[in-house]
Amino acid sequence: MTRTSHNCEEPSSMRKKVVHVVRRSSSMPVIMTTFEQQYRQYLSIFDGEKIDGQAANRAREMFNAVYHGNVQSTEYGGYPINRSQIEHLHKLHLSLGSKITLIHFREEGLQAVDVKFQVVNKQENTIVHNILTLEDNKIIKVQTREDYDEEMLDFLLQLA
Repeated sequence: MTRTSHNCEEPSSMRKKVVHVVRRSSSMPVIMTTFEQQYRQYLSIFDGEKIDGQAANRAREMFNAVYHGNVQSTEYGGYPINRSQIEHLHKLHLSLGSKITLIHFREEGLQAVDVKFQVVNKQENTIVHNILTLEDNKIIKVQTREDYDEEMLDFLLQLA
């Protein structure tokens, strides 16, 4: 059987993921996709300290590296919010000195990621559980999971 090659570009959804091997304290390497690395780096700016000035500019660059220009979210009670509203919400969290702790990051196929994290600041202590849909290695859609109550209880019981 002869195989022919065609000179056509693969769609972005068919491109291979770039992975990074990171060594942690154990002897087993941890493999992270480029998106996961950028996402974790972005979340790390939410370290409980308020930011302004140059740090705010860096946060905006990191936001742009993670979020697609046409991102949509179904966060607040199922009502869609757009990219500028998501960015505004994140700026608000940075100004409040929010601390975000990633609970889990699970790939759910080639273009979807299940993430759960805790947001803590003077006004809230919340567990957020989202399904992220990716396009061109950036978040194009955020869907909030509705199973908060049960999972939050499980998480809090693990802390006790």
